Amino acid sequence: MLFTSDSIWTMAHGIALGGGGMLGLAAVLFYLWSWSVGSGVRPTERQATMFAGLNVAIAALLWATVIVGTFVVFPIYRLPPPEGVVDLAQHPRAFLVGDPELAWLHTFAMESKEHVPWITAMLASAIAFVTLRNPPQVFADRGRFRMIAALTVICFVLVSEMALLGVFVNKVAPVQ
Repeated sequence: MLFTSDSIWTMAHGIALGGGGMLGLAAVLFYLWSWSVGSGVRPTERQATMFAGLNVAIAALLWATVIVGTFVVFPIYRLPPPEGVVDLAQHPRAFLVGDPELAWLHTFAMESKEHVPWITAMLASAIAFVTLRNPPQVFADRGRFRMIAALTVICFVLVSEMALLGVFVNKVAPVQ
C-alpha cells in the first residue's frame, strides 16, 4: 500500500503542521526585519494586528504539531516488534536501536524531538501573547521588539532543528 494511515499522520504532523509553523515563523522574521526599529518604517495598526494574528496562528500550528507528534506519531514510532520478528523495518525505534551505527538517531534525535518541541510551542505562545496584548506597542517599544525578535529567532532555529532531525529519522526508519 502506498499510503497507510500511520504514514499520513506522520506527513500531516511534519509537513502540514510543522512545515506550516516553520513557514509562519519565517514570515514573522521577514516582517520583523522589514519593520525593524532602526529602519523608521512602522506598520499601521491594522498591520500590527494582523502580525499578532499570524503569531497566534503559528502558536496554534506548533501546539497541534506537538500534540499530534506526541500522542499520535510517537506511539507508532515506539511500537515494539512482536516476538520472533527478524525484519525490524516496520518498527522504527527497534530498527534504530538495534543498529549501533543508527542508534544515535534514537538517542539524540528522537530524545530531542520528545522535549524540545514543547519548548517551541511555549515560546510561540509567549510571542503570540505579547503581540496580541497590544500589537502597535511591539513596534513602538524597542525592548519589546528586540525580545519578540530574539524569541522568534530561537523558536525558528529550534523548529528547524527538530524538522531536520525528523527528516533524518524518517529517511532511515520511516513510519509505515
